[in-house]
Amino acid sequence: MTSLESVLRDASLLVTCGPGGVGKTTTAAALALAAAETGRRVIVVTVDPARRLADTLGIVDSAGADDPCEVIGATGNPDGSLWAQMLDAESTFDRMITDRAPDQQRAQSILSNPIYRSIAGSLAGAQEYMAIERLHQLSTGGDYDLIVIDTPPSRHAIDLLGAPDRLVTFFSHPVYRVLTVPGRSLARVTNAGSAAFLWAIRRLAGPKVVEDAIEFFRALSGMEAGLRQRASETAAILRDERTAFVLVSSPRAEAIDEAAHLAGALRDGGYPLQAMVINLVNPTPLPLGVELPDLAAGPLADQVELHRELSALAADEAKEMLALRALAHELPLIEVPLLDDVQDLVGLAGLSQYLLER
Repeated sequence: MTSLESVLRDASLLVTCGPGGVGKTTTAAALALAAAETGRRVIVVTVDPARRLADTLGIVDSAGADDPCEVIGATGNPDGSLWAQMLDAESTFDRMITDRAPDQQRAQSILSNPIYRSIAGSLAGAQEYMAIERLHQLSTGGDYDLIVIDTPPSRHAIDLLGAPDRLVTFFSHPVYRVLTVPGRSLARVTNAGSAAFLWAIRRLAGPKVVEDAIEFFRALSGMEAGLRQRASETAAILRDERTAFVLVSSPRAEAIDEAAHLAGALRDGGYPLQAMVINLVNPTPLPLGVELPDLAAGPLADQVELHRELSALAADEAKEMLALRALAHELPLIEVPLLDDVQDLVGLAGLSQYLLER
């Protein structure tokens, strides 16, 4: 059986995924820290817009939008280093355009286009698309031994994984093809197959918006081949043998149902699921050892009732976790007890000890 420790040693990409509110972001940071302690150069990138990872790792806004920040003093191993990055979709979008445009003039044409400026960073799914773009940049850059990607909650994580395939599909869509035919004026385009669609937009938003949209898509069409190739390469990276997905859940019934659905989606998509983590597990209280009679109201009775409630809660969680145990099969399944809130590197180091079962 592959251990989570061997995953941290051998993988070049580690993706944590799972439902919201289960400690996924903190788990990603703890795994990244553990890998850095082995002497690897590690970067952890969060797609989740919450600031939790930044606060835990001491990242401040002055580090610059979308720039990696080294976590000073994170590891005692002189060969290892830990970097962290909060994904900024708009900055990554701009960088992608600058890098992939055939020339500076084309890049500026896109970057200054009103349609582009209105959608960069706010387009539905922009976080997912730009996370994939950042993953490609980091994977091909060669600056890190291990990239740890902290995905958004389950439904968005599935969107993220499908982003490369959807991008390729977008470039094949008939409306995109019509809009990007060279030499067509607005009038001639609106007489094509997309006439009804463009007519409605023209009536609602005005002809300038339609003209800007056509200009934007035509400018983008010059980058189509490069974007297709990039998307295909990223899809291959996500399914590579040196990529490891770690599914994180909690013992709550709704979280386990969502995690089970995600596990099925990962396997159906050919993504290498390598380990499962169950966070926030309530410990089973030690048995009282004696049968107590009915007690009069008071502190002792309250403590006995609390013991019964905690025992029942732990038993219910153990029953719920059976579903994940069945899904895990031969994969490592790590249970992490309910801990104090992790707020610094010391807390992350403590969590990593549980994750590596030391």
